[in-house]
Amino acid sequence: MTGEIGYTTQKRVVRDRNGHIIMTGTITNSTDRITYETEYHHIPFYSAKAIFAHPKAGQKQVVYTQGKHLWPFEIPLTNHLPPTINQPESYPHVRYYLQVVIDKPWYKPNTRETKYITVFPKVNLLHNPQYLQTITFGNHNRKDITLTGTLNKSAYVPGEIIHITFDIENPQRAVIKSIVLSMLQSYRIGQNSRGYNIFQTTLPNIMKSKDQHIKQTYDVQIPSITLPPTYQFQGGISKVAFVNNNYMLKFVVKVEGMFTNFDIDIPIVVGTEVDSDKSQQQKLNPWFIADSSNAEQSMFTDHDHDGLPSYEAAMQHTK
Repeated sequence: MTGEIGYTTQKRVVRDRNGHIIMTGTITNSTDRITYETEYHHIPFYSAKAIFAHPKAGQKQVVYTQGKHLWPFEIPLTNHLPPTINQPESYPHVRYYLQVVIDKPWYKPNTRETKYITVFPKVNLLHNPQYLQTITFGNHNRKDITLTGTLNKSAYVPGEIIHITFDIENPQRAVIKSIVLSMLQSYRIGQNSRGYNIFQTTLPNIMKSKDQHIKQTYDVQIPSITLPPTYQFQGGISKVAFVNNNYMLKFVVKVEGMFTNFDIDIPIVVGTEVDSDKSQQQKLNPWFIADSSNAEQSMFTDHDHDGLPSYEAAMQHTK
C-alpha cells in the first residue's frame, strides 16, 4: 500500500532554430524560442508491504492448483495521514492505492493489479470543544453600512446546519442589493494550489433593501457530500510531502454604487464525525439545532463565485 502526493510544475525550455534544447530553467517573461513543459512530481509519504505467500525452504517457487485462492490480509494505517484529495489521475492530488504483484519467473511478466482507495483521518469535532463555541464576525464599507453577526460554531460535518444571525446598520439608507453566502474549499499540495465552491446561496429577505436596521436569522445546510476534512500534513519517506486543506464561509455584501461592496471571510473546520449525543453538543453550544432547518432558507444555487468551479462540477470533470 502506498500513499503519495502528486503535483505539477512548469519547466522553461529554450531551443535553437533546429529544435535542439540549449537551456532549461525557471519560467521568464521572454517568449523567444521558448516552450514550456509540464513536469509531474510524485512524493510518497506512506508505504507498507505484506507478503501473502513465498516459497518454503528448499523451494524456488510457489505452485498453486488451478482455481480461486484467497489471502485475507490487513494493513494498519499510521496516525496522522492526510486525507484523499481530488481524483487519483488528476493533479494535484493526495492518493492511496493497493498494488498486488505476483512475482513470476524472469521469463514471464509479473502480474500487477492496482486499486485506488479513499483514506480519511478521523476528525471528531467534540475532541476540540473550542470548535463548538459561538463565533462572531463583522465588517463595514465606505457608506457606513456595518454588518455584525454570529455563527453557532466554527466546525461542521457534511449535512450539518449552519445557524447564522446578523445585524446590519445602514444609517444612509443605501440600497443593499443582496448578500451572498458561499462555502469555499482551498488546498495546497506540494507546489500546486486549488480552490472550489462547495455551495453558494443568496440570503432571502434582504434583496434591494434600504432599511436602516436589519436583523436576520438563517439556517443553511451544508451539502451531504463527501468532503476531505480540514487537515495539515508535512512528512515523507525520502522527500517532504506538504498538504494543507482548508475551508471558509464567505459573505459578499453587494451595495448599490461604486466600490461599495464588501465581504467577510470566516475560516471553518470540516470534520468527519460528531458525537451522537446531541445533549452533549447542546451543553457545549446552546444554539445547536437538532436536525431542523427552514427548507426555504436552506436552498442552494449553483452560480459561479469569483470564478471558482463548484465542487461537484470539478469532481465530475475529473472522473
